[in-house]
Amino acid sequence: MEDNGEKRVSMAEAGGGEGGSGLTSGGPSSQMGILTAQVLLKKGKRYAAKYLRDECLRNLSPEDSQIPRTQVLGELLDLLLNPAMRIKNWDTIDWLKWLMAAGRTPDDFFNTVRRYDNATTCGLVWTANFVAYRCRTCGISPCMSLCAQCFQEGNHEGHDFNMFRSQAGGACDCGNSAVMKESGFCHRHGSQAQLNKPEVPPDLLAIADALMPRIFLRFIQHCREHSLGTLDQVLVAMEESSLFLDLLQDLSRLGAAMRKTMTKSLCNPKVYSELTRSSSNHSNKEYQAQSRKLYKDALNSIPFGEVPPGYQDVVTLNGPLIHKTFLDEIVFWTVKFEFPQKLVCLLLNMLPDTEYEDAFARAFVQHYSRISVMLVQSTDSETLSNRVVHVSVQLFSDQDLAYRMTDSFHLLHVMIVSLKNMMKSICVPSTLHDKLRNSHRVVNCADHVMKNHCYWPLVSDLNNVLSHKPIAVKFMSDPRLIQEWFSFLSMFQGMNVNVRELTQHVEFEPQTYYAAFSAELEASASPMWALVSHLRDSETRHYTFSVLKECLHALNNWFTAVGFSHSDLGDPYQVSFHLPLHRYYSVFMCQAVKAQGAQLDEVLPPQDLLHLIMVHPLRLQAAFYEILSGMWVRNGLQIKGQAMTYIQCHFCNSMVDADLYLLQICAGELPPDNFILTALDRFHVLESLSVSPRASNSFLDSEHEMTILESCLTFLATLMTVRTNIGLSESELAQLEMVTLLCMGDKTHSQLMEFMPEKCGSAAQSRDFEAVLNKVSSYRAPNFEASGTMQQGMYIPRDEVWENLYDPIYILLRAVQRRDFQASLDRFKLFCKQSGKMSSSGNLWPPFRLPGNVTSPYTDPQRIIACRSFHAVLFMLLYKALNEVSTTDHLLALTVYLLELAVEYQAKHRSQGGEVMAAQFYDGVIEADDDKPDGQFCKWFVTDDIFTNVNSVVSRIHLNPTPSVSSCSDGELDGSDLEMDELEGGEPRLALHEAPRPLPLPAGCELVLYHQGATAVVSSGALPTTPETPTQDLMSPLALPPPTLTPTSPVSTPTNMLVPMTHTPDGASTRASLPAPVQYPSLLAGNEVGRIAGNGRSSSNNGPSCSNRGHHGRCFMLQHHYHQRTRRPAGPTKALLPATDGSSPPAFQASPPTPELSHFSSLPQLDSGDEYVAVDESIISLLIKLHSKLTGKPNSYRPNFSDTSDSRIGDGPFFIAKLLNKIGRNDPSAKQGILDTISCIYCKREEDSSASSEEEARAREEKRKRAKERQKRVMAEFANRQRQFMEQNRAEAAEFEASGNDAMEVEEEQPERHKEYDCVICNQSIPSTPERPVGLVVLLQATSVLGHRTSSQKPLSVPTSDSERTRLKQRRFTLGQYMEERADTLNRHFDYNSWLVSMNIGWEGGVHVQTCGHHLHLDCHQSYLLALRSQNRQNNPLNVDKGEYSCPLCRQLGNSVLPISPEIGDLSALVKHPSTCDNDLVEEVDRLLHDLTVPTFSSSLTNAMARMMEDMTVATYAKYRNVSSNPSTPSLFMFVSSILRTNLEVELVQRGGILVYQAQDVKMDVKRSCLMSLLHVLGFHSKILSGGGDSGVGGGLHWIRQTWASITQRPVIGSEGAVTPREREVPLLLRDPVTLLLQLILLLPSRIDQGYIRCVVGNVYRVAVVGAAVSALRSLNESQREQATTSGPLAPLLALAHNTLRDSPFFCDDQVPLADHTQETWTVNDVTCQVRETCLLFLRIAALLKAHLMEENSPMIVDPIAECGALEQYLGVWDICSVVNSAIMGNMCGTYHASEVSSPVETRLGNLAGGARVWCSEVATFASQAQVAASTLLTTVHFSQPRLLRLPHSYDAVFQYYHRRQCSQCNGVPKNPSVCLLCGTIVCLREPCCKQQEVCECVQHAIDCGAGTAIFLVVNASTVIVIRGPRVCLWGCIHLDSFGEEDRELKRGKPLYLSEDRYRLLEQQWLSHSFDHTNRSWIWHRDIL
Repeated sequence: MEDNGEKRVSMAEAGGGEGGSGLTSGGPSSQMGILTAQVLLKKGKRYAAKYLRDECLRNLSPEDSQIPRTQVLGELLDLLLNPAMRIKNWDTIDWLKWLMAAGRTPDDFFNTVRRYDNATTCGLVWTANFVAYRCRTCGISPCMSLCAQCFQEGNHEGHDFNMFRSQAGGACDCGNSAVMKESGFCHRHGSQAQLNKPEVPPDLLAIADALMPRIFLRFIQHCREHSLGTLDQVLVAMEESSLFLDLLQDLSRLGAAMRKTMTKSLCNPKVYSELTRSSSNHSNKEYQAQSRKLYKDALNSIPFGEVPPGYQDVVTLNGPLIHKTFLDEIVFWTVKFEFPQKLVCLLLNMLPDTEYEDAFARAFVQHYSRISVMLVQSTDSETLSNRVVHVSVQLFSDQDLAYRMTDSFHLLHVMIVSLKNMMKSICVPSTLHDKLRNSHRVVNCADHVMKNHCYWPLVSDLNNVLSHKPIAVKFMSDPRLIQEWFSFLSMFQGMNVNVRELTQHVEFEPQTYYAAFSAELEASASPMWALVSHLRDSETRHYTFSVLKECLHALNNWFTAVGFSHSDLGDPYQVSFHLPLHRYYSVFMCQAVKAQGAQLDEVLPPQDLLHLIMVHPLRLQAAFYEILSGMWVRNGLQIKGQAMTYIQCHFCNSMVDADLYLLQICAGELPPDNFILTALDRFHVLESLSVSPRASNSFLDSEHEMTILESCLTFLATLMTVRTNIGLSESELAQLEMVTLLCMGDKTHSQLMEFMPEKCGSAAQSRDFEAVLNKVSSYRAPNFEASGTMQQGMYIPRDEVWENLYDPIYILLRAVQRRDFQASLDRFKLFCKQSGKMSSSGNLWPPFRLPGNVTSPYTDPQRIIACRSFHAVLFMLLYKALNEVSTTDHLLALTVYLLELAVEYQAKHRSQGGEVMAAQFYDGVIEADDDKPDGQFCKWFVTDDIFTNVNSVVSRIHLNPTPSVSSCSDGELDGSDLEMDELEGGEPRLALHEAPRPLPLPAGCELVLYHQGATAVVSSGALPTTPETPTQDLMSPLALPPPTLTPTSPVSTPTNMLVPMTHTPDGASTRASLPAPVQYPSLLAGNEVGRIAGNGRSSSNNGPSCSNRGHHGRCFMLQHHYHQRTRRPAGPTKALLPATDGSSPPAFQASPPTPELSHFSSLPQLDSGDEYVAVDESIISLLIKLHSKLTGKPNSYRPNFSDTSDSRIGDGPFFIAKLLNKIGRNDPSAKQGILDTISCIYCKREEDSSASSEEEARAREEKRKRAKERQKRVMAEFANRQRQFMEQNRAEAAEFEASGNDAMEVEEEQPERHKEYDCVICNQSIPSTPERPVGLVVLLQATSVLGHRTSSQKPLSVPTSDSERTRLKQRRFTLGQYMEERADTLNRHFDYNSWLVSMNIGWEGGVHVQTCGHHLHLDCHQSYLLALRSQNRQNNPLNVDKGEYSCPLCRQLGNSVLPISPEIGDLSALVKHPSTCDNDLVEEVDRLLHDLTVPTFSSSLTNAMARMMEDMTVATYAKYRNVSSNPSTPSLFMFVSSILRTNLEVELVQRGGILVYQAQDVKMDVKRSCLMSLLHVLGFHSKILSGGGDSGVGGGLHWIRQTWASITQRPVIGSEGAVTPREREVPLLLRDPVTLLLQLILLLPSRIDQGYIRCVVGNVYRVAVVGAAVSALRSLNESQREQATTSGPLAPLLALAHNTLRDSPFFCDDQVPLADHTQETWTVNDVTCQVRETCLLFLRIAALLKAHLMEENSPMIVDPIAECGALEQYLGVWDICSVVNSAIMGNMCGTYHASEVSSPVETRLGNLAGGARVWCSEVATFASQAQVAASTLLTTVHFSQPRLLRLPHSYDAVFQYYHRRQCSQCNGVPKNPSVCLLCGTIVCLREPCCKQQEVCECVQHAIDCGAGTAIFLVVNASTVIVIRGPRVCLWGCIHLDSFGEEDRELKRGKPLYLSEDRYRLLEQQWLSHSFDHTNRSWIWHRDIL
């Protein structure tokens, strides 16, 4: 900064800037001009402006289009705009404004210029976080946006629009027909809106024309001065120039006329040249030289990268920057200074001028290559990127402008070369394949360019321009561009290579994959889809072919660069997810075939290249499933993140779908056997398909073997069935994608829109989205629970979706999380269960769907399963499923499904006349041999016909060459062939010559050892059982005898000797003489393993699996009942075990310890030879046996070849039977084979099992007999014990009956037991006692709910306009305000102690008590609190120090314990009245008040009551506790009684404000009441306060007795004379009757008889009736009062009151408020109704109070009209004083007669007359002193139920009014404006501007408005927050879109509408004070909201 200061000194010495040379002539006249300019400065701004205007007009001729020049103006500007002066000078700006105004004031000038604005476009520019709109219906460009004003004034009803918060800034496009349709323009913009605008007068902008060049010159001088600064210094420099920029922006907003003037200066090369050329003035020349040097240094500071060969003709890429206008240089400084915000806004504000738009676009393209350099160099690339896009999107969204830039200035070349240079600078050597042969270079994903997405602005602009078809066509027509583009993409090919960790977990998990996936999506896939979107017909086919040609060339180059050829298999431990060249080729080929009618042979490469292309996508698929199987777990979570991103909805179209399509093409074009075996090899599962017991997979661990096998089959099924790109239309694909999403879980509309796979770069969904959605789903409206849980509108799949459309294979392809697939299966099973389609087994298989047809000219990829290799693989999979327990159901289901696909494909192929071709991939003739080579599946079958192969029997499978069995020629064992080695323990072991030892076989197996001329059998009972060998399946009743065995199966013998077998000429085996062993069937039999020595080969007969096999000579065979292959164990082979005792079959024996092999010294030696496994199975026999195995029943399959059902819902047997039926239905020979196999298997099963069945039957019968005998013994013993028990009880019963009467008498004499309570902590059930009291869990909280009752009977609304806000203030008169005014009036006119007991407080800030209903001991509670305090307080939601805790049982919040008095529930504590006479009851009440004793603190119970009172006191805020600053005994008594009043009133509010029950009205749930216990506590403290000396009214308890005497008009007992009110005492009629009632109840004993209650209520009700009558008279005018006092049921009472008050000034018509009813409509019944409504206010509270005191339910009232009378009857005042009688009822029914009131008033009123006259006289006396106060206090105002303010239906009305509205406190616009839903006040959320005593505004408003509870609508987020005391929670949203969804933070911007149900729930929770219980997400707000 110091260097810049030195420059200013030198410029000041120069005496002016370089601009002076352009406007002065120099020489002596210059001195005179300077003097003249100084004179003008002294004359003032207005004078100078007028003078200069005249000078300019004189120098301006009509024909002169140049800028007017005047010497005086130039010299004046030399002084004002001197570069030596600071540019931040407000006075200079003001001078410029006055000079432009030319004699007018600046404001007048600006307004005048605006009138000539004839711009057709809006052009409003905004920055980040501005709220704008986007209408997709009106938009032509996807980037179209509108300001709020243009959107509101346009017609967009029913359009697809959304509101959004701008991320980078933008400009309004209203009026721009190149971006949006004219139908969406507002009335102010468009070509038709400015037709009649007048021409601009020539003198209006004359001075402005002269000023503009000098203003722009001064700005670029400032930029040059700060060109050497750092970015922070540049920001400071731009801040210094903010006044200049603000002036220019204000001028640009004046409209088209001013913008034209500014454009003339900005785009004029001559003006720029003259003002910046050398000056003759020495000082100016020195300054200019320095300025030009800074300018040139700045130009050279932004170098550009390498220019590719052949691009020398692109001027914008070559040579230095040349600036010809001010605009050119300003754009340069914009780039150099990293797009300062204000400068960007200025440049964009000028865009509505078309001349400027072209010039600015040229300048921007000229500097575009330098922008890429700045993006790499910037330290804040994110901000710079946003601002670059802010500019470029305004230019390149216009197709015409973008095309001109492309055509004339090579915009596409500039963009692609800039991108390439950016990425080339961060390239590193590729690590794919062999590093020594790999010369390819890829981008470094860890570089900041990739991690910070520095390329995003360039890619965004490229996508924008490619969205215009002419530009995309130009791109695809230029081979040079395409080559450069693929050269650029090659840098992403194979990037971010992952290498599998094999030994230890990776220490640091790289996060580079985020950058890699983002780069491929944005820089590769987005332009790809933009180009493809224009290739829609055959006319554009040649463009596609051009791209495909260059893509193949790039792929060839890449294969060469990475050193990959046909002989390479690739590294199985490496994988890269990024193959953009493959995907480009895939997508463009798909588009050429699908949309452009191309044939495959036109776009396919040669087969050798196609095979190379296949390798990497296939390796990627294998690696993908390896990752999901956990094989890459040591690479950390990031590798799984890559796999999930690969199939994620935003990437799948561009990645996995493109890869699958390419593999499907390869599957259709390459030889099937080649493809299948290559796929199996890439998944490394070929070794897992071996039958050798010693085979092991060298690549896969045992834990991954089965999972990878499942994955391989899943991949093959996906490859063959998915029709995404080869068979589905757009609507069918949309339906499939939507069904897939819905089956994984119910979804909202926005989730469906978001998760539907998209072709990136295009957010447009399918046009028939809604139609498809309605077809496949049902809408479930939003619902909520009272607990606060709210659900949004959801779409659920229809039933037919599960039946016909649910596709598990496609869900596996799209499920990012595997749990999503499992969730879909669970939902499918639930549907089947609910619809009654669940199978009997309950084990449903996934309903894999049969694929549809592929479209021409594709070859169905299912052709790969129509090959013999795959059929052999399926055979092996079925064989293992039958014989290996490790095979999973899912693997078997996939195997059966793939076999069904093969059958379906070849059946269809046959029906179309096709022929099954023999395999051509293998040379030579395949010999038809029963011995199949293990693993060489291509040699198993001689044909590719599935129907032939399923019926072919695989007799034996040759294993790899291993040692064979050596045996003597006579069948004897030769001991010389065995060697006995010594083990460590000295025991001998068996050693094999020239071969490793064979593995021991599982239990239940027999080893078959073949040798020429010899055969032997060894039972598996004599073999060791490995720990891995499961035996439980051998217990299964599925077992069937093997078809190749003799009727007597070989079993072990006790001597473990080898039993020789001989063969008859017909091939049947016989055994030497042995006793018949115990038989057990085995379905899984028929497998043999053995070796053949020399060249001997056993022969077998061709036929089904049940055929017998003959062997020559003798052999040793071992048959096993199931086959399980295990890994070769480490260490020496374990020895064989001796057999069991033969009591049960060997398979049922537990696995014994494994001895050494030396125990079997007589075993034969195994010599070298060929090893094999005897199988004797076909695919059909395997399927039939699997059917029996899965059902658990032999002979379970019943053929039904006529079944053509297409249902896919069933279990394993269902699908196997379906497959067998399909095989038999499509091929006669296969059908016969199925029948023959069934006959052979199950006929032998019946013969072989007959003997064993008889033996089993005998065993069962014997077992049944033993069970019956045991049961008889148990029953006999039980009967004996029962008889003894009855005899014993009979004696005890006789004794009990003898003493029964005495016991009953004793029980009657015992007093009634106290009520017991269950403590939820100690679980004891005991009564509450003074020594150990029990309390209720209660929550105390301050409430202002009652204070928000309003006098308006109509609901009030949140204002959305200034007029509505004014109306709300006028109409909103609340009960809290009314009571505050009433207290103020009473305080002014009456004695302090008197008026304090005349009313209640607590309407605002009252204490509400609620309970969950659970009890606990107070000492247990204290222990509980101590335990809570000792716990960790971090993140504890409870403030334990202030007594907060959670109920131990229900977890509801509590903060105190309400002690329960022992008197509750104790009838002995009830005070009963002695008589029923009313007069006596009055005296008894007075006596009870007189005899009242003040309780003392002497027990735990009284201490608990004291603590409870303290808790209630601190529960509310200090300002709500007392009405004065000096608390006194009456004020404290007022507070105590007000707590009772508050809780009664709140309960009444929760009941709806009335006590009428209506079944259809959903009332709010009233919490369990704790009012009786609360009444005892309040009564306890009321008695203390009233008996505390002479501080009360009248001293001690005398004031309440005096009040009672006034009510009853009886003298106080013990005093003489009549009742005489004291001076300044509140008249009785001015006191609140409810307050009087509560005071009496609190001071009477807590348990009194119902008669006392009736007496007290009745007498107070008389006062209430008289007061209501007086209040009604006050509301009438003179004529109405005359009529009311002479007729009507209440005429006597009204006449008495009127006669008493007539002579006083109480009735003054001037003060009478205007009645709602006019004289013509008013009737006497109106007075009656008014009195009744006023009395109901008392009756309702009195009825609730009585119900609690009597512990009974309130009266059930059904008719609202009868409420008053019913309550009078319930309270027992019907006969005392009633406003509802037959006369009134008759009058309301039209049967009233005037004669009914002819009797005198005194007679009609009875004993009420005397009291009424006295009470009215008191009012008359007060009215004579204060007439207005008396009238005000006796005017009854009816208040409606408390409600939240109503909200408009559309949220937009609220948002538009409040989101930019100023706060009433700070007058600033809040960042998060929030509206209080209680009063409508706008507050600043989370802002310190309105703090009061370190408390932010929201918290303070919650205290003032709601006593700590407030509900705010956060306008910018559409959410509701609730503040409750020191906590706050996010409640949710009350506005939902048309699909029932929330839009928190307005991220989607869809129109929102009020949810009445949610708003009603919010209101109910507020009224019921249940926020603490229903919302769980509370946090401490710490007063910062």
